[in-house]
Amino acid sequence: MVSTALQPQEKGSEEISLWVAHPDLPVLILGLVLALGICWPLVGGGQVFLLDWVIGPHSAILSPGFYGLNGGLASGLPVALVVGLLTHLVGSAATWLPIAVFFPIATVSMGRLVGGRQWARLGAATLFAVNPFVFQRLYVGHIPLLLGYALLPLVVRSMVRAVDNRGVARLTPVLWMALLTGMSPHFAWVCGVLLLAVVLAHRRRLAALGWAAIVGLCFVPTLAYVFLPQSAASLPATVGSYDLSAFQTMGDPQVGLFGNVAGLYGFWRAGPGPTLPKYYVSGWFLLLLAVLVVVAIGAVTALRDVQTTGTTESGGDTRRRGGVRLDRRMVASVVVISAVVGFFLALGSQGPTGPLFRWAYVHVPFFNVMREPEKFSVLLALGYAACFGWGIERWANSFAPGRRIIGVVAVFFVALGLPLAYTPTIFDGLDGQIVTSHLPASWTQAEQITGSRTGDLLFFPWHLYLAFPFAGGRVIANPAPSSFTGEVISGDDLELPALYSESTSSRSAFIQRLIAEGGAGGKFGQQVAPLGVQYVALAKTVDWQSYQWLSRQSDLHLVLDTPSLELWENTAYLGLGHRGGESVVRLSPVAYRIPPGQPGWVSVAVPYQPGWSLNGHPARSTPDGVVSVWAGASGGVLRYRPWTFAWAGDVISLGLVLALALALAIGNARRNRRKQGVRESEPPNSSPA
Repeated sequence: MVSTALQPQEKGSEEISLWVAHPDLPVLILGLVLALGICWPLVGGGQVFLLDWVIGPHSAILSPGFYGLNGGLASGLPVALVVGLLTHLVGSAATWLPIAVFFPIATVSMGRLVGGRQWARLGAATLFAVNPFVFQRLYVGHIPLLLGYALLPLVVRSMVRAVDNRGVARLTPVLWMALLTGMSPHFAWVCGVLLLAVVLAHRRRLAALGWAAIVGLCFVPTLAYVFLPQSAASLPATVGSYDLSAFQTMGDPQVGLFGNVAGLYGFWRAGPGPTLPKYYVSGWFLLLLAVLVVVAIGAVTALRDVQTTGTTESGGDTRRRGGVRLDRRMVASVVVISAVVGFFLALGSQGPTGPLFRWAYVHVPFFNVMREPEKFSVLLALGYAACFGWGIERWANSFAPGRRIIGVVAVFFVALGLPLAYTPTIFDGLDGQIVTSHLPASWTQAEQITGSRTGDLLFFPWHLYLAFPFAGGRVIANPAPSSFTGEVISGDDLELPALYSESTSSRSAFIQRLIAEGGAGGKFGQQVAPLGVQYVALAKTVDWQSYQWLSRQSDLHLVLDTPSLELWENTAYLGLGHRGGESVVRLSPVAYRIPPGQPGWVSVAVPYQPGWSLNGHPARSTPDGVVSVWAGASGGVLRYRPWTFAWAGDVISLGLVLALALALAIGNARRNRRKQGVRESEPPNSSPA
């Protein structure tokens, strides 16, 4: 009877013990619930097509950037490799899985940074994962940026621990920085701000500055895969000062620029879509003020904290358990400093720091990647969330023991309810604003017809971004390049009011001239045959009727005509190039065999960019934008020389990351063995008689 009576109590003790042993469990559950509530309309078939997140069924695992093509633009190479592989493994689920995993990653990482009681973790995790910045970036499909943002608290945690560490463990932040920059190059500067904040927050600034310099110097070579290909190639787009006005942070008609950025709004794109949460909540700014009150309380409380009350390796409170400590005051100083700096950087070329931002944009290498300055708001959101959690904890601790029940209800309402009330329309696929799409059957038919082609598919209408009926009329990046096998030639102009085009492609300029002529030459197929165009497709959307001249071309043969797509075969197509009756053969994306023949110039249907050469003879561009090279009687192999820089950059970056990861693993194993040896050498505790 006694043992039976004790069973419920023992079971309850086990549950409490499990809760304490796994402090990440509540925030993990929170993240999974958020993912389910937000992403459930995206599950169950079809692709998620967003503005900049378009992954078709035939996405290549190795993008042109892997070979140093596309002007050596390889900044998104790591995430492109992962997404391409994921697409081949799970199909259309690859378009929504990265969105779903964002939420549990964000909640767990923020919970680990904040530490302390569960109310602090839950409040901070909720605000970090659910806010207007996340809403807007999710709508436009900046998923790699969001995944990096989700890991940002762990970067702060790593930096705060590493600055006072010894040996190779001091370089742990390098791996985090390399990981985040592989997701989005903007994190190179975001992490740079965090390094600066650690230096300013540290009690020994000179020593911290030396540590930050070493971390920065070790981090730069991990970007070799970005810098080396560009050193031997020319970018496919020009980035200049006009980008600052085209992508500048937006203000709000009522609260202005500062209020909009403070509210985690300000994304440069005015529309079409989305309908922002603040349009649904008339008193959104009052809710923001309520959030900021809690944030201010948390910041003041944490900055005054004189105890080392951080978290252990597993996330537990160091006041209760042993482990590596995080100084809460240090963490608070870092997130507050970086939030303030992030706020002014998010203003870009506007505001009091605008002149400094413009100077850095023009003169500091690689800083022009921040042409869209509102991305610096990730630091503001990080600071808000952490301080919000500490403010919730401070408030929860203020309730007297006799009012615990009332206090729990109030804390629950504020910790979870306030962030959700501030961004209420994030659920149900952003209130139905993002849904899954299915490519029309005509696209599958076209793929079946063109799948075995040797040449390229030219896709019209000629736009980089356009609306499709199958995507609910939302504007998305052209899905054709990832929806058909082989090479697809499609529009590459931004078509913004302040910035129509950044393309440097002479091939694209040639095609645009032909479009402007409206087929006046009468033999469009013959004109695009040197580009390697074997098929021409026209999707019936937006301004497709302006391309009706295609049906009047004598060398285009209509092979498919449906309500959503027309497809023509180019009867003038003769291959990638020819010489003396023999065809040029594609050996790889960076090598083409030129057959023997009479010495002279040979054109190859490859988009021209500097670096192509044959037997030491550099290639040049034809008027239509493809490669032309002088070939001797024996022919040879036309090669893209910058490929060696791309290969070397990949090897250097991957080698450095793996070497550092191995060194850290060995060092960690040695420390664990030493700790184990110390524990075993200690005499056992004797119990009193």
